[in-house]
Amino acid sequence: MHILFLAPYFNQPRGNSTTIKRLVHFLDRQNISLSVIPYLENDNWHRSDADIFHILHATRFIKWARENQFTLNRPYLVTMGGTDINIDLQRNLDEEIFTFLQNASYITVFTDDAKEKVIRLHPGWEDKTSVIPQGVWLPWHISSTGEEMYPHILLPAGLRRVKDVLHVLPALDQLINHYSNMKFTILGANLDDSVRAEVQKKMEKRYWMKYAGVVPYEVMKVWYEQAQIVINTSQSEGQSLAVMEAMAMRRPVIARKNEANLQLVRHEQTGWLYESMDEFEQAVRSIIENISLRKQVVQAAKNWIVEQYSPDREAKAFLHLYKQLV
Repeated sequence: MHILFLAPYFNQPRGNSTTIKRLVHFLDRQNISLSVIPYLENDNWHRSDADIFHILHATRFIKWARENQFTLNRPYLVTMGGTDINIDLQRNLDEEIFTFLQNASYITVFTDDAKEKVIRLHPGWEDKTSVIPQGVWLPWHISSTGEEMYPHILLPAGLRRVKDVLHVLPALDQLINHYSNMKFTILGANLDDSVRAEVQKKMEKRYWMKYAGVVPYEVMKVWYEQAQIVINTSQSEGQSLAVMEAMAMRRPVIARKNEANLQLVRHEQTGWLYESMDEFEQAVRSIIENISLRKQVVQAAKNWIVEQYSPDREAKAFLHLYKQLV
C-alpha cells in the first residue's frame, strides 16, 4: 500500500507540516509506503504508483490542483483543520468544493464540533466523516518548571488575523506592574505583513515583549524549556497542537474560549480558560501564586493528553480507513 500525502507544507515550520511529519513517522512504523507533495512549496513531484491520495486542507488544495492540472485519479480522503472548516467553507461552498468533498471517500476532522460543521454543510456526508484527533508527539524531553515564576509567557502562533496575537495586551499591560520580570514572546511565521507591523509597533513601547519569528519544530525544545506559561489567543481553532504539546510537557496553559479549546481545556482542571481581560489576568495570577493548584492542573493535563491523544492511535485510525479503500 502506497499513500501519497498532498499537504500545503512539509519543509516550512507550520502546523500542517508538523501533522504530516508525525503521520509519516508513525505510519512508517506500520510498514506503510509513503510520499509527500508539499503543494504550496513549489517542490512538487508525483509518485504515480500511489494507491490512495490523502489530502490536507480542502480549499487550498482545490486552488492548487486547478492551477496545476492535478488529476484525482485515485481514491482519496480529505483531512480538514481549522481554517477551511471554520473560515473558508463558512463563507462559501461553491460547486467545485462541493464536488471535491462529495467525491471524497472519507472526510476526517479533529473534533466533534468540526464534524457537526461538516454535517451542516451537507447532511449526506455524515456517514463518511470521521473524528480522528491529532496525536501529540514530543521528540524531546522537557524539564519541569521551578516553583518561582517571572513569568515567561509564550504564544506559539503564526501572525494571522484569526490568531489574534495582540488580544491579551491590555491584561499584560496591567500584569507588568505586578511582575516586573515578566516576558511575553510570540513565536511563529509572519503570514500577514499588516499584523507584523502592528506587532512591531506594540513592541516598541514594551521592553518585555518580543516577536521571535518562525522556529522549526525540531528545535522548539529550547523555547518550551524557557516557557513558564503557554497561551492561545485564537478567535477560532481546528485543534491547537501548541496547546496540546504544552499540556503534555506540563506547562500551564491559558486558552481563549473557542469551540476547539473548550474541547481540550477544562478550567482549573487541565488548564485555564478566559474570555475577558480580567479572566486572563486572574488566570496568570492563579498560576503564579497558587503553586499547589498549578502542580495539580499540569499533572492532570499531561495524564489526559497522553491517554487521549496518542500518535500511534491516530496512525492506526487512518490505517483503518486506508484499508477500506484498497
